[in-house]
Amino acid sequence: MDIYKIDETKDIEMIVNSFVSEPATEKEWLYFSDAKKRLDFYDTEKQIVTSVVMLANTPIYRNDDGYEFMLVFTPEAIEKMAYDYFSKNGFNKISINHDGSVIEGSAILLESYFVDDNKRAPEKFGTLPKGTWVVSYKVVDKKIWDMIKNKKLRGFSIEVLADLKKLKLKYTKNNKNKKDMEKEKNKKQNFEDAVTDQGVNVTFDSFEVGQIIYTVAEDGTKVTLEQGTYLINYEGSVYEVVVDENGTMTAINQVSENKAENDFASEFKKLQERLEAIEKKLENFTSHKATAQARKQQPLTTDSSSQERVHFSNIKVKF
Repeated sequence: MDIYKIDETKDIEMIVNSFVSEPATEKEWLYFSDAKKRLDFYDTEKQIVTSVVMLANTPIYRNDDGYEFMLVFTPEAIEKMAYDYFSKNGFNKISINHDGSVIEGSAILLESYFVDDNKRAPEKFGTLPKGTWVVSYKVVDKKIWDMIKNKKLRGFSIEVLADLKKLKLKYTKNNKNKKDMEKEKNKKQNFEDAVTDQGVNVTFDSFEVGQIIYTVAEDGTKVTLEQGTYLINYEGSVYEVVVDENGTMTAINQVSENKAENDFASEFKKLQERLEAIEKKLENFTSHKATAQARKQQPLTTDSSSQERVHFSNIKVKF
């Protein structure tokens, strides 16, 4: 499936933030209420909803007139979009299910921030990519709040006018020799590099559970890996990596070593041992029967390491 990004170098116009039943980011609201009881046994509700407006560097499924593709917002594009919206005093303007109308005053913006090392999203959302836009609204309109409580409205969906740019993922051939690998290890980088079974470059701040893992486009754009289980070649070893819906690594298990030179040396040693055994047998045979003609034998070898090898064809990566 083709993948595009919002071109952050061009103008980006955000028209409205809509309260919808099925948010494109698949992040439903957290809504907060005051559970304390008053003496008159009436409940008071804060009527506040918090959720993600847009996930950074995360592919969002789109279907425009039958053309299916994935769309990515970079942190730069999200910031540009938010600044445009706020510059037009869009703080308290919303719509309902993209019905074409804009409502003002029914919901009041209380908080707006971009996820970074200091500002995190609520724990229920899990680990979110840096640059993700999170907002909270105080819902004033009773009808809208009832729709939220009854799950008829579940999250946000934005209306945006922007240019798209097609992305091409960066691939690496898995045929580097030892010298090339050593050179790469000595390079100072801000992130570690690894490769999926299909040769797709992936990056992360560190290769450990809880970190987000990204694929890399040729222009440097990072895109979170789709949820699933992958085989990843990292520093000469193969790992099975489980990725959640946010692109976060939730499990990392080493599958096998992938040291080609050591494998070759091991197989060559086994071959030598078999040849020596055959030569010994031939020597014993000819010493007893000098007139016999010894034929040169081609030793039969078996792939004794086949069960240890990783078959990447079992894993599919979708983009």
